[in-house]
Amino acid sequence: MADETSNKMLVKYKFRDLKVYSSDEWMADATKKYRKVYDRFETTYLRVELSIFNKLFDEEEWDTSIRFKCFSLNGSQKNELCNLEEKRKILKEENIVYARTSWGQATAGTYWFKGDYVWEAYIDEVKVGESKFHIEDLGQSKPGENLFFDIDSIRLFEGDGQAYLLPDKKYLSQFSQVQTRYVWSEFKFKNKTTVGYYAEIFFNFYDKAGLPKGSNAMLTYVTANTAGQVYTIYPGWGGEAPGRWKSDKYTMEVVFMDTLIAVVPFQVGTQFEEGDAQVVTDSGQLFKQAATQSAPTSANKSLDDLLFESLQELNSLTGLENIKKEVNEMVKLVRFYQETGKDVLNKFSLHTVFTGNPGTGKTTVARILAKIYKGLGILEKGHLVEVDREGLVAGFIGQTAIKTGEKVTEAMGGILFIDEAYSLAHGRSSQNDFGAEAIQVILKRMEDMRGKFGVIVAGYTENMQEFINSNPGLKSRFDNYFPFQDYLAEDMFAIAMSLLTKEGIKPDDSARNHLKNYFEFLHVNRDQHFGNARAVRQVIGESIKNQHLRLAELKKEERTPELMETLIFDDVKEFEIKELKDNRPRMGFKTGGSEG
Repeated sequence: MADETSNKMLVKYKFRDLKVYSSDEWMADATKKYRKVYDRFETTYLRVELSIFNKLFDEEEWDTSIRFKCFSLNGSQKNELCNLEEKRKILKEENIVYARTSWGQATAGTYWFKGDYVWEAYIDEVKVGESKFHIEDLGQSKPGENLFFDIDSIRLFEGDGQAYLLPDKKYLSQFSQVQTRYVWSEFKFKNKTTVGYYAEIFFNFYDKAGLPKGSNAMLTYVTANTAGQVYTIYPGWGGEAPGRWKSDKYTMEVVFMDTLIAVVPFQVGTQFEEGDAQVVTDSGQLFKQAATQSAPTSANKSLDDLLFESLQELNSLTGLENIKKEVNEMVKLVRFYQETGKDVLNKFSLHTVFTGNPGTGKTTVARILAKIYKGLGILEKGHLVEVDREGLVAGFIGQTAIKTGEKVTEAMGGILFIDEAYSLAHGRSSQNDFGAEAIQVILKRMEDMRGKFGVIVAGYTENMQEFINSNPGLKSRFDNYFPFQDYLAEDMFAIAMSLLTKEGIKPDDSARNHLKNYFEFLHVNRDQHFGNARAVRQVIGESIKNQHLRLAELKKEERTPELMETLIFDDVKEFEIKELKDNRPRMGFKTGGSEG
């Protein structure tokens, strides 16, 4: 028992998922087009994605071996197609760890044939998961042609989680907002072929703003020699208790083999209305219907959802712990004031001073803060208008007031963010400088339009202190200060790893160690011109360019998926770690090096 407990303690991960996909297109939130069924003639490489939870997240790094095996299945027999191993260092910055690989050929239809297959994943030679998939082959189809089945009918009904089992169903064209639990679909399709096959059909529900409401993937086996037979499946989405559906217009989109084959619009309103829902299957109309869904925006979300997502976005940023603490405490206080009926605007100020070096996240936080203010119900729009001296000051008498006024008007309901705001006061001794005029216009609007918009001024710490002291009006209206500290070396490295992950690239040990040491070098030798995250983005951008140039030298068939996803020392070696003659850190480019 003691040995068993000890072995459990040694496991540094928890299995999360193993998913299969064919298209290498990156989708929202770094997801892929995961499926279980593929047409032979669309398929080149079959890819697999392992994800695990790192139990040593934020504690320590560890080394592991990840192995992927793919088999073709014939009853109980398994024929191994590939056996691919990857040595991997799991970083302490990785909460969820992803590993991906692929197998096949670049020409569609030449490697994968009709049959059943399985990907298996192993960590340190221990099997952690498997995922089956199927290849179907009815011949090569024309664009938009479905060789497998025709849609017979699509009808909607309401009920609890078992309502699809009821023999008698009441079909609806409109649903009641206060009574609807699940919105169910009775999807009937007529088989067109004598060959047996797996049909994987996706049903995606969207609101009128195009925001995803829910989804359901149905996998059905169509038996051989049943041409002309109608099959019925029941996808649905909702909950056992009413309340998940709002009074709104919705659509259910039906997708088969990565092709949109039907759109069903429906409405949730004050009462149920019996009847058949409208079904759009004509290829010319499908995309018109889908196009009526506007792109998701923060304006379409509930205020609570917007506040939650904005705080989540802020708290997920690397570093900035003092800023996160300030904002989260501010949100708690505003909520308290609102709940107790106090005047929020008398208790806290929308106007804030951001101080710190470039690249410390000031603009990013300003954008998030604008959305947080909207989520709290303080600002109407929650947008950010970014300006600098050039955007406010004109070169002729009388024009600055107009130019500045237009920007303030544009910021109404949101935040006016003035970067390097101290530059407005630098030329106040000159009769031809109109920065002081811009300041006066802004101060007057802050007073006249109190609570209608916020102003955030940002810049270097010493310069901003001089700026605030340059005008009594500024000092009285800006009493909220957010100091943005320089990123630590480990913060810079974490940002770099995040940027690489978003690009689907991982550094090998030599590249990783060099980048970590280089960011330590930059941090130790930093001064007031230290670039922080900007320097990181420049380094990673240049490294990826070097990787692409290296890969471009190879023949197409030599560019394996592993090579395409790996950053090596040669890609980063131009960032030199060397003794400096002065106190300014340099980016260390070997050729054409520039100061950071």
